[in-house]
Amino acid sequence: MLSWLAGIRTIAEDLRQVRASARTPASVYNDDSRRIAGILAPRSIDVVITSPPYPNEKDYTRTTRLESVLLGFIRSKSDLRDVKNGLIRSNTRNAYKQDADDEWVWEHSEIQRIAANIEARRIELGKTSGFERLYHRVAKLYFGGMARHLAELREVLRPGARLAYVVGDQASYLQVMIRTGQLLADISKSLGYEVTGIDLFRTRIAAATRQQMGEEVLLLRRPG
Repeated sequence: MLSWLAGIRTIAEDLRQVRASARTPASVYNDDSRRIAGILAPRSIDVVITSPPYPNEKDYTRTTRLESVLLGFIRSKSDLRDVKNGLIRSNTRNAYKQDADDEWVWEHSEIQRIAANIEARRIELGKTSGFERLYHRVAKLYFGGMARHLAELREVLRPGARLAYVVGDQASYLQVMIRTGQLLADISKSLGYEVTGIDLFRTRIAAATRQQMGEEVLLLRRPG
């Protein structure tokens, strides 16, 4: 509790110091990261630093539901569905029948292999719930959505623009390992990006399997 309060005091002090400095203009867009070209001007971005969702069955609309309601983003079930529709498909609770992002990776053999392994593992273990039946599809929807995002992003990046994505290995789908950083690096190359590095950020031990799981920073460059 004391360490948490110390962290809050540090944040508050940082905010007080920032308030006294010269203001830097900022714009916030509440939209779908897979439709960037319709939001930002062509060749207007020099740097992208972000941490997208991981393919880990974590429903971010649940972990942020209090903030979403208090800030007025969600007032009804239809609002919640609209929010979920605008998210990368990283869990079965925001996957819908009409989703087609998986078409972006149908030729990616490693992603298809992982999805097939997840489904084979589900059958082997006798898992039959509706959510479990979607695991293999969500894995493809996730990487397809990221491919769609990166493809759209090309239109708004200036030549030579730099990108950094914090991503993590996962084994949430029936303990089938997903090396997220390497797979996104492969997708990025196929879309014309230069991969300048995959830097290990930290490691953690998966509770269920005791496997070493890496979190990495995927570094990209838009050629030109």
